[in-house]
Amino acid sequence: MRTPRPLLLSSRARRMLVVSLLSGLFGLSGCATPTDYRSWEGGQPVYYVKGGDTLYSIAVANDVDWQRLARWNGISNPRHLKIGQRLRLNPPGGGASAGRASKAPTTSAPVKTASTDSRSRRATPAASPVEWKWPLEGRVLHRFPEGSASQKGVILAASIDTPVRAAADGKVVYSGDGLPGYGNLVIVKHNAEWLSAYAYNKSLAVSEGQQVRRGQTIARVGPRDHRKPDQGGHLLFQIRRQGKPVDPERYLP
Repeated sequence: MRTPRPLLLSSRARRMLVVSLLSGLFGLSGCATPTDYRSWEGGQPVYYVKGGDTLYSIAVANDVDWQRLARWNGISNPRHLKIGQRLRLNPPGGGASAGRASKAPTTSAPVKTASTDSRSRRATPAASPVEWKWPLEGRVLHRFPEGSASQKGVILAASIDTPVRAAADGKVVYSGDGLPGYGNLVIVKHNAEWLSAYAYNKSLAVSEGQQVRRGQTIARVGPRDHRKPDQGGHLLFQIRRQGKPVDPERYLP
């Protein structure tokens, strides 16, 4: 009797099988899984949707404008994503890259601080259709580092459990812990062009789809180091324009 030959699966088929198995375990819970869902195919970066993802969280993790991401992948409704769905991170045919599918930072500690030159601030806020407000009153621990592969915002010091407030009116488009390196994260969409993100929170006070007002509590500050709560807490705050992080201090009063 001939022994059957083992079934050989392509790398894509193996990835889809893993995603399918994980989806049964994690559903849409937003729990991060150990699988790397970013990949390169045909020289172009791609991403496979996992449980808990939204179009906005994927866009933030890859520094891509959510509208372009939707257009490149023929997505008419940002809420209609399927686990295992393949998303291109570049326009069809190539073009400007979303980075070499780089991972989000894996720790809450910033890699470096901004240089003296990059700390210069305008006397008045830069022009923006959004009326911004500081998410909390706290000392700036680390300023926006131009060109840094991590952080991409400002880190503010505050006591643990301090209310984190929406920096402007908007709609919550992500609330969860599914982005590695961001901890409990809230993303607020203010209009088609502008988003804000609030990371490293101890707890979240809003859910996806909720409308929030400027100054409304959306989360609570988390500890800088869970092993040393006496060191106090911190918040990573980002402002993003067309998917790209910008210096929040240029827009805040």
